[in-house]
Amino acid sequence: MIKAVIFDMDGTIVDSEPIYDQVNAEIYEKYGFDLSQEDYDRHMGANMRDIWTDILERHPVKEEFAHYKIEDFMEDHIHSSYQGLAEAEELELMPGVKDWFEFLKDHGYKMIIASSSYAPIIEHVYQRFGLEQYMEGYVDGNSIENGKPAPDIFLKAAAKLGVKPENCLIIEDSENGVNGAHQAGAKVIGFNRAQAESQDLSKADLIIEEYNQENLNKALA
Repeated sequence: MIKAVIFDMDGTIVDSEPIYDQVNAEIYEKYGFDLSQEDYDRHMGANMRDIWTDILERHPVKEEFAHYKIEDFMEDHIHSSYQGLAEAEELELMPGVKDWFEFLKDHGYKMIIASSSYAPIIEHVYQRFGLEQYMEGYVDGNSIENGKPAPDIFLKAAAKLGVKPENCLIIEDSENGVNGAHQAGAKVIGFNRAQAESQDLSKADLIIEEYNQENLNKALA
């Protein structure tokens, strides 16, 4: 029986991916990285430390930044991501997701965000769209030991709500996220609005492309 819904944030609640694409391109160019589409696909849904660990293992950095520690790259990237979102007037909630929030709230389901983003970025979205009226907080990517595709973030979110993972519905748009949610033992919805062929969402119990009442009924069935 579903008692709670755990939402990923980027690409699931808010259409932030185009903004991040621009931020990422500028950051990676600054440090001299030439990332492939395969790199981007592999990083989707992962936390910042795992992303930068992977980049620094695979790509040489410009000599002028050779003295940087991983924390330096991460801090710059997080700050740039925050600025990118804060300055983006076009940032909006995903179409139809607010209707889901209203329905779930009215029918007594608990809700929380479990996002690989860092707390200041989540907090900005949380405040900007008044999510406190629906969500019981959030779990950020820096608060757990192992990022997605490990299940840690979802297990912590479920515990924060006081609900067993098997009584949770998790909504994710990335392969890393879906696989982590599956490992947590929850029911998993793959949100594939972008119809990204690079993301294998096959471990999801249901794959949807939009938030509507029909899909909500299927998700809660």
